Amino acid sequence: MDTPVYSHGAGAGDHPFASIWSGVLRGDGSAAVYDADNGDVVLLDPDGTFRTILATRGRGPTDLGSLTAMIALGRDSLFFQDFLNTRFSLFAGDSLVDTQPILPQLGQAFSAGGLAANRHVLMSSASYRRGFPEEWLPGYMVRFDPDAGVMDTVATYDWVPFVPPDHLPRNPFGFFGIVLVAGGEFVYGRTDTPQLTWRRTDGSVRQIVRWDPERIHPTEEHWELFATDLAATAHEYNPQAQTDSARAELVASMLRMYELDPGQPLPLFDIPIGDDEGRVWLVEYSVPYQLTRAAPSYIVLSPEGEWLGRVAVPDGLRVLDISGGRVLGVEMGEMDVESVVVYELVGR
Repeated sequence: MDTPVYSHGAGAGDHPFASIWSGVLRGDGSAAVYDADNGDVVLLDPDGTFRTILATRGRGPTDLGSLTAMIALGRDSLFFQDFLNTRFSLFAGDSLVDTQPILPQLGQAFSAGGLAANRHVLMSSASYRRGFPEEWLPGYMVRFDPDAGVMDTVATYDWVPFVPPDHLPRNPFGFFGIVLVAGGEFVYGRTDTPQLTWRRTDGSVRQIVRWDPERIHPTEEHWELFATDLAATAHEYNPQAQTDSARAELVASMLRMYELDPGQPLPLFDIPIGDDEGRVWLVEYSVPYQLTRAAPSYIVLSPEGEWLGRVAVPDGLRVLDISGGRVLGVEMGEMDVESVVVYELVGR
């Protein structure tokens, strides 16, 4: 991945992006990109030229309220989970072909990760309330049949570790449990445990992969990286802090909520990505960690759990999707302008 196939967003005549949150590559090579700031789903042709705005924010039948999940199906279809409009939507080509309402409780509690071969939606827990008594709050892997409106829980998993509601300061590098869908199956891992578990859609375990990692404990250097990033992004938490003194006090108050714990190692990985061949791309953990940050590299595992190797990505590339031998990502340019970038996967 040295030279991009194309970049779209910063050039003259390009569609301007405000805040790219997610994106997928379709089977025909086109890309769909969700801009969370304005609510648009933008389609780009395989050569990176702008095709159309497929959907925008609204309440109409072809609109989106808030996109929870976007999943590429087949050659040119897209499946959406719409949080605010509480429905699933299916687009083929550039047109809406089907919508199905879902109960608000389902849309709030679970997020779609993929679809099984029978078009059942594979979902996992997405929201919780603090103050639970368990050592780890259980999450749920569920299989939802949208035609029958029936949901089946297929497995539980360790999701969120217990932290007393008023416990301060907190560890800035905490652990959590994650679920993704790869190859039509659930894959689960806990970021403090060197293990991944593949579950079939009936909940049965197909395989477990374990490895022997090098544990890294946080140092003052990690803390400085965390503090620097917090200072750079503090305005996102409180835009009202306009003066230097107000921003300095905001950063100081936020830092008081955290404390370095050198006795607890850093997480082993971040949220993985499943590609179109059922492989799992395990994201290398880096400090500072945020969902919208680029990761330095990925460990790729085959559907059989074989360790295929490490993929280094260009500096600053935030990967959104891997499909058809291409990588779809986001790069930040001058003046904080975001661009959609596509690279070819190159074997070494």
